[in-house]
Amino acid sequence: MWFSLGVRVKITQTNTNWYYTINFLSIIHNNFYKPNKTKIMDQKFRNCIEACLACGIACNKCVTECLNEDDIKMLARCIQLDRQCSVICFAAANLMSIGGEHASHLCAECAEICRACAEECEKHGAMGMDHCKECAEACRKCAEACEAMAS
Repeated sequence: MWFSLGVRVKITQTNTNWYYTINFLSIIHNNFYKPNKTKIMDQKFRNCIEACLACGIACNKCVTECLNEDDIKMLARCIQLDRQCSVICFAAANLMSIGGEHASHLCAECAEICRACAEECEKHGAMGMDHCKECAEACRKCAEACEAMAS
């Protein structure tokens, strides 16, 4: 599953406006990133990048939904972990997409944060908050993919 995270950037030069659409996954789609490893490693990178992006999106959605709940104070830790998880997931995806030599280190940390976020979200998911249940599932998948990258 590919997620398109288009961002519109406005560049003004004299009286001319240029618009560029930047896509987080254009690096992958256009095959700019070609690891010096085997095809298996290439697929490992792709799987982890996809899992990180899906998790970051799920965490952002969870934060938004949690902020719309009646008892926000009860969800404070969930919101904090969602935000941290989202940030590290997008950072890990970006580092992997450029073939960063330290990506495995960041993936190890990402897996740890994803596991913590999943545990917290599962508590609220068990109370009927579907957005937390979906987030926990995405976090678990991301943690598994990141652990595979870190090893």
